[in-house]
Amino acid sequence: MNQEHSPDEPAPLRSEWTVDLLNSGCELAAWVDGFGSPLHVVCPDQAAQNYRQWLKELQTIYGDCQVQFALKSCKSASLLRAFAMAGAGADVSSAYEMTAAFMNLVPAQRMSMTGPAKSDYEINLCIRHQVAIHIDCIEELKRVLALADAVGGVGRLFLRTRPLSEPGSRFGMTDDQLIACLPLLELAKVERIGVSFHINDYQVQTRAEQLRFCIAFLQCLCARGLTPGGIDMGGGYPMRYLERFDSAAYGRGVHWGGTAKPGNYPYATEIAGARHAAAVIQTALANPADLDFLHRYRLPILLQPGRSLLDQCGLSAFYVIDVKDLGDGRFGVVLDGMSFSLSETWFGADFVPAPAILRREGRAVPRHNARYFLLGRSCLESDVIRCRGLAAEGGVARGDLVVFTNTAGYQMDSNESSFHQIPLPKKLAAVRRASGWKILADETPSKGLLYDRQ
Repeated sequence: MNQEHSPDEPAPLRSEWTVDLLNSGCELAAWVDGFGSPLHVVCPDQAAQNYRQWLKELQTIYGDCQVQFALKSCKSASLLRAFAMAGAGADVSSAYEMTAAFMNLVPAQRMSMTGPAKSDYEINLCIRHQVAIHIDCIEELKRVLALADAVGGVGRLFLRTRPLSEPGSRFGMTDDQLIACLPLLELAKVERIGVSFHINDYQVQTRAEQLRFCIAFLQCLCARGLTPGGIDMGGGYPMRYLERFDSAAYGRGVHWGGTAKPGNYPYATEIAGARHAAAVIQTALANPADLDFLHRYRLPILLQPGRSLLDQCGLSAFYVIDVKDLGDGRFGVVLDGMSFSLSETWFGADFVPAPAILRREGRAVPRHNARYFLLGRSCLESDVIRCRGLAAEGGVARGDLVVFTNTAGYQMDSNESSFHQIPLPKKLAAVRRASGWKILADETPSKGLLYDRQ
């Protein structure tokens, strides 16, 4: 297969394994032929490498940083297992995610139940397995303490703060509500009490201010004789998809419905991933007294990245079913798949990084000066996979592959469903070895295949 990129599109950053797989297009085409379209391919080696890089970056700023992978960002079992084997923990929000974490080798002491709403069953699971519980409100705290009292207490709790920058958020507690929790905790059997937050913007300063607030609250907690348990900074660290991005230039393209939908994600952010998180911690700990407090009580700082920990960990390949002439030099490329498998569209925006077009060998080179819109196969008018029309010099034809790269984080499976009773797309775990590519079904325990060096 020949690979082609659209010349007027934002060029995505791509890892070495991704480039190699795209360049050996026949291999990917054979996998799609065998396992169906769309096909998600994930790379456990990349996941382990990312975790090690995160830990190295963070620990240059503060020694006891702990990284927990946010399971909601991708349902891949092989990526979760790779993170766990490298030493990462897990951020879970349901009994089902907790089960997945246990099945993929995450120990309870490296797990946190962070979901803002938890059933009594989920709370009991956490108490009995000694999984840290994040408390969203005083009502939930009362419920947790009542359930814990029946079995002699609870290990680790984190009180979720409402961000100073998001006073209207429905999550977390205000200063007064946090203080109101303390008398309950003074009477309860809780081993360690931490504090947590999750912020939706991507500003270093906003997060640093919240981290300083959390340190001050833990100092208040200590003054009342309670044992502090650390700070959880949550997730939401930006990931860099593009070397550069001009949203105005993107908007000048030809768009489905005449409206550009680049969204507001910082696709070309200057400080991304672990460097962004490290900058937050470094800024927050500018006061030596705060750093001394954390060291004196041996308090960990926990982080729960999802998308940014999955940087370059996966791609999604769609088979072209047909190309429909829409008139005026516009063509609808009907893909064997739906926009459920590229979740950005369901947040009212395009997934901006340009896909690669893998052309079948020997096929005719169709139309020039055309725009190709990527459409899903469902009966929904809104099932448009990418609103910005592609300009592909070699055109797009039936049998080609359209490949979106860097889709592991929140793109490939966050919103997937078996609409029209079409089975959910398959995932393959793939690794490069001296003998070539090795693959297995994502959910299959590796039996050493993905972790050997042959």
